[in-house]
Amino acid sequence: MTFSRKKIWILLLIGLLSEAVGFVLIKKGLAQVPVFTTSSLTSFSFLLSIMKNPEVLIGTAFEALHFGVLMELLSVSDVSYIIPLTSIGYILTPISALLFLSEGIPPGRWTGILFVCIGVMLVSLSDKEHKAKPDLIP
Repeated sequence: MTFSRKKIWILLLIGLLSEAVGFVLIKKGLAQVPVFTTSSLTSFSFLLSIMKNPEVLIGTAFEALHFGVLMELLSVSDVSYIIPLTSIGYILTPISALLFLSEGIPPGRWTGILFVCIGVMLVSLSDKEHKAKPDLIP
């Protein structure tokens, strides 16, 4: 089964938005549980407090959705195309953290995000070149 570019981008957007939402929810949920210490590893109550937190559970469900979408995309397109495109998550997630967690993002980090955007654009454009050229190996 092959997907059109439009369907790939729609699925990618769904997956990456679910990833960003998942990270934000997990972060909010973890802020509500006791602080992690080395002795926490042996404490079942610490793990239970994480597993019982609704935001952590819902965030984990969003991360599972992201992973499911990623598997679907990998089943219909090249790994060398899909995986670099998932780096758009490096843009959506900090923006989500800024908006919903009030995290500060320093200029150097924004510069790195800009480079990621440029790389994603180059990868996306390279797919057109790949489709235009026939494979040399049958």
